[in-house]
Amino acid sequence: MDHAANKGAIVVIGGANLEYIIKSDRPIDYGGKNSVEIEELYGGSGVNYSLRLLRTCAKVYPVLFVGKDHAGVQIQQALATACMSNDPKVHAFIESDNFFVPDVTTPRSTIIVEGSRRTILTQDRNRHNTFHTFVRKRCSETEGVTALVIGHIHSDKPETVGSEDEMSTLLAIRAFEEEHPLIYANFGSSQIAHGFGFWQKHLHAVDILQLNIYEMKRLFREGDDYPSLHRIVQKLQELGISAIITLDKFGAIGILKGHDDTIFMARPVELGDRFVDSTGAGDAFCAGMVSSLNGKREIDIEAYKEAMAVARSWAVYACMSYGGANACPGAGTIETFHEEIVHDNEVLLYRGDRVKDIFALIDITMELHDA
Repeated sequence: MDHAANKGAIVVIGGANLEYIIKSDRPIDYGGKNSVEIEELYGGSGVNYSLRLLRTCAKVYPVLFVGKDHAGVQIQQALATACMSNDPKVHAFIESDNFFVPDVTTPRSTIIVEGSRRTILTQDRNRHNTFHTFVRKRCSETEGVTALVIGHIHSDKPETVGSEDEMSTLLAIRAFEEEHPLIYANFGSSQIAHGFGFWQKHLHAVDILQLNIYEMKRLFREGDDYPSLHRIVQKLQELGISAIITLDKFGAIGILKGHDDTIFMARPVELGDRFVDSTGAGDAFCAGMVSSLNGKREIDIEAYKEAMAVARSWAVYACMSYGGANACPGAGTIETFHEEIVHDNEVLLYRGDRVKDIFALIDITMELHDA
């Protein structure tokens, strides 16, 4: 693995919230009394990426939807503690009073974990788009940026933004046009709700788009029709979009712009009794990809294959603890873990029509998994 300390800075823009994890070793009896464990953690896409990257000595500028309240201060302190970089500008950026979005209440969420099943309940009392101005200001305070990660920006939901100029996602992309960083987008429900018709004209500026298979199907939905995985991949290839499609426990699929004859497949890694909770595994995968590809704009097959293998290790490690970023490993720990599972973590390359049947099988398997 490349050492994060030797690379440029990463700007992370996304959500932040306080998470209450409710853990049950048996299915919840809704309407009845249940004996459970409750743990308070931090979460949200922006927090998850930032904590994981900061722990590996990466230089990270977190631009998060967080208010100056008890939860927000806790999140700021957690990020400051996790920061292993010796760059004083990064420390000052995190520890500044400008870290907090004015007039914002840090959102809360409750995650009910029943074995491999998760139910997420969210609470967001913010009704005004105050994040847009905040993003503009904070992005102007960064320097040496070689990667931009955009996670779920709740204030970009269709009912909140009146025009493209009010979207924080687009503002972030445009803010770094001259620096030409690697741009990695892992959209959430608010951004996906705009539909592919809206995003098609903007995704040319994004180097890699990551969504899980259900999110991809919602993004490409036409009316009540959800496209097959094969059709989604074809569409992404036709438009020249590099993408990662995560498949929860079943691995991940990679598509690389300029290599339409090649499909990358990160096969699943079986953790056995070490598996705890898959919350945040997709965010960990994103952070691993960015850690590996930070600073690269011209990505070849070998670099993409290696990045997916690294990202899969980050995602698998995340499944061994509760919450989105509860036990973030340091650089040495994640490198050792990667070497431990690398032979079970091979990224396979498929070419030609061989993938059609595999994609059809994945569609069926995911449907059965949800049944």
